[in-house]
Amino acid sequence: MALQQKLDGFRANFETDIRRKTILDNEALRVKHTGVEEHALKRGQRAPDFELSDMAGNQASLAQLRAERPLALIFYRGLW
Repeated sequence: MALQQKLDGFRANFETDIRRKTILDNEALRVKHTGVEEHALKRGQRAPDFELSDMAGNQASLAQLRAERPLALIFYRGLW
């Protein structure tokens, strides 16, 4: 592959990623302006119990996991 083709591909991916990032940043600001942060848990506060399906489709509750071992909840905002 020629250098120019590689550069063109890099530019196209970069421009797509920048547009995606701008959209995510704008959405984050929109949510922030709703005041939702005032009601969010603070570091160290205990999350209310909830249940979710794991990758195998089994129900997993926060209370059950908390009883088995210490845990941390991490919410990751990614570009996928």
